[in-house]
Amino acid sequence: MRLTLTFKNVRCTIELDDEHEVVKKLLEKLPIKSTVNTWGEEIYFSIPVQCREMKNPKDVVEKGDVGFWPPGRALCLFFGKTPISDDKIRPASTVDVIGRIVEGMENLHSVKDGEEVSITAASS
Repeated sequence: MRLTLTFKNVRCTIELDDEHEVVKKLLEKLPIKSTVNTWGEEIYFSIPVQCREMKNPKDVVEKGDVGFWPPGRALCLFFGKTPISDDKIRPASTVDVIGRIVEGMENLHSVKDGEEVSITAASS
């Protein structure tokens, strides 16, 4: 499933694992609006989904990964290093990787803390 994330001046597309419980719950809630937080080259924002069991937990992620962070009920977009990264991209704590950024990653650097994000199903 592809979703479009629209920020103030940036748009990106993510592709998510249709079989993941978080993704199924997320799709039921669309459209969603949230407020962005940034942490280094990570954007995260809360979503109205709760899921404690992780299917694909990672302490180290790849550039372009989309994760779900259960403690914050947040969707996380990793487009580079976080403040605790070394030679690897490290989230603040374990995330459940649920997808990938497939379009627009190169523009995510311009997204600012406190911006609104709108999440909708991507048009075909």
